[in-house]
Amino acid sequence: MLEPAPVHRIVRPVFGSAASLGVIGTISHKAIAACFTRLEEIEERFSTYRPTSEISRIRDGLLHLHDAHVETRMILEICDALYEETSGLFDAWHASMDGRLDPSGFVKGWAIGEAMGVLNQAGMVNLTLGIGGDVAATGGGPRGIGWDVGVVDPLAPDSFIARVLLRDAAIATSGPTERPGHLRDTRTGLPSTSPWASFSVVGPSIVRADTLATIGYLEGEAGLTRVDQEPGFGALAMAHDGRLLATEGFRLLSI
Repeated sequence: MLEPAPVHRIVRPVFGSAASLGVIGTISHKAIAACFTRLEEIEERFSTYRPTSEISRIRDGLLHLHDAHVETRMILEICDALYEETSGLFDAWHASMDGRLDPSGFVKGWAIGEAMGVLNQAGMVNLTLGIGGDVAATGGGPRGIGWDVGVVDPLAPDSFIARVLLRDAAIATSGPTERPGHLRDTRTGLPSTSPWASFSVVGPSIVRADTLATIGYLEGEAGLTRVDQEPGFGALAMAHDGRLLATEGFRLLSI
């Protein structure tokens, strides 16, 4: 058996969490710096915790949407489309616990995709990048068969409920484990009462996987059907009693 290739790892704080980058092969320190600069730029623009961000200023009535950066307008237009797609379930304009604008349910996955793009364009193509449980991977990983990524058990965070092999794919998980109480049911104005302790989505796009994970968690059992009908994607849901339900798309990548 071939020895696994060495993985160069870099961990830095971002989005109130940590970004973990793993790279195999040639490393461009310039590209890595640009990757984290891009993440910082996105956080500075979209953070709901920084009072100077465009999202915070729009929330506080200090910035009109028409005067916002083109990227901010683009993201909020996508969020509006998701509102229509989900019949109002995904409502970025009222997603925060105080009922105000919070596009985080879309932005984190999009940010990972943006950062991965910076690295891939610089020729770094065998790598993985994760932020707060959401992971995107390109290339074959240490053994050439994909990157082994675990899905954390929300009831026992030091263990995993499943593992998947990602090759040019991504996985995203939604639930209250990392930020308890941060998911709001915009239909009731109360914290979400999802039947799931966690809802994970795997597929070819980190942006779509992250979005579907948020929607699936909020939607309950119908979320599994939604993901199952999306070509190339799969879901794993864990109920509060520990039961696991997985779609065929998820089982195909599980190990």
